Amino acid sequence: MKIVNIILTSQNGGAEQVFIDYSAVLRKLGHDVLAIVKSDAPYADSVSDLGVKVEKIKNSLGHHDFFAAKKIQKILEEFNADAVFAHVGRSMVLTRKAIKKITNKKILLVAINHSMNVKRSIGSDLILSVNKEIFYKTVQLGQPENKSFVIPNAIDLTDAIMVAPKINLQKKETIVIGVIGRLDKSKAFRYAIKSLAQLSKISDKNFILKIAGSGPKEPFLRKLTKELNLEKKVEFLGWIKNKKEFFESIDILCVTSQRETFGVVLLEAMKFRKPIISTDADGPKEILRNGIDGLLVNLEPLDSLENRITSAVLKMIDEPELVNSMIENSFVRLKEKFSYEALEARMKEVVGKAV
Repeated sequence: MKIVNIILTSQNGGAEQVFIDYSAVLRKLGHDVLAIVKSDAPYADSVSDLGVKVEKIKNSLGHHDFFAAKKIQKILEEFNADAVFAHVGRSMVLTRKAIKKITNKKILLVAINHSMNVKRSIGSDLILSVNKEIFYKTVQLGQPENKSFVIPNAIDLTDAIMVAPKINLQKKETIVIGVIGRLDKSKAFRYAIKSLAQLSKISDKNFILKIAGSGPKEPFLRKLTKELNLEKKVEFLGWIKNKKEFFESIDILCVTSQRETFGVVLLEAMKFRKPIISTDADGPKEILRNGIDGLLVNLEPLDSLENRITSAVLKMIDEPELVNSMIENSFVRLKEKFSYEALEARMKEVVGKAV
């Protein structure tokens, strides 16, 4: 098939990484793939590096952008597209408008939902959702069950650490905790900083927190770090390209998200053999089994979240056998459910039902 993969965003993030992954997997399945991105997309080169042709379009008027819809229509016609995979609401709306103008050929619209905001996907020929809760919402809003499916995100394992070194945090004087993602309210990185303050008071070990990412909450997080006298213990790394280098520099990955529909960063930690502490938001609790693949802490009550994170860190220090068991279990689970191979098989199965 000739497939167009489209997303119209201006930042790096989870949805953008999935967009890149879909470009790779669809191409590997033998489809002729063309990508459409926003003119200022910082991830465009990552798609080009896959050998996928990239078309850039302007989109300054959101989902009401008539000019963007016309441009998409022109690209679809010139490419002779059979299907479009549209990520995020804006792409879905503009692509639907473009397809309606093409009357000489049926083009399938496949909407990929990365969040609970599914309204704009309803009515697509096929809807792919990254977790079960999103799938249930599409059905509740009227999408037929035979046209809505769960396809978890996946990760390339070619650079994975195949043999994990044994970890014993009891023997380490300095323990580095890492958080990574966009610095916005939903990631709730403030609770990692508050937990660091607690750990620094109650443990004789030296704790360091590395914060990888950028976003609007960075000034707030820096201010909180200063107020808690943690400036020598917190490192703000900015947005990083070399994920492997980041994971090699930390001992524990901590996911503090209030909302997380999936959590590609969890897959990255599993790939690089790092123990994981995460809130039980929708995405993480579908990826991790508590006490088997990682430690899940209750998100609520939110105002005491740092207490539960602190307890989980101390548990990892006290129980090295549990930590190593979770690392091994999570890697097996990663290969079975969240690898490119797993995504390819699921994609082939689901897309085959629509064509």
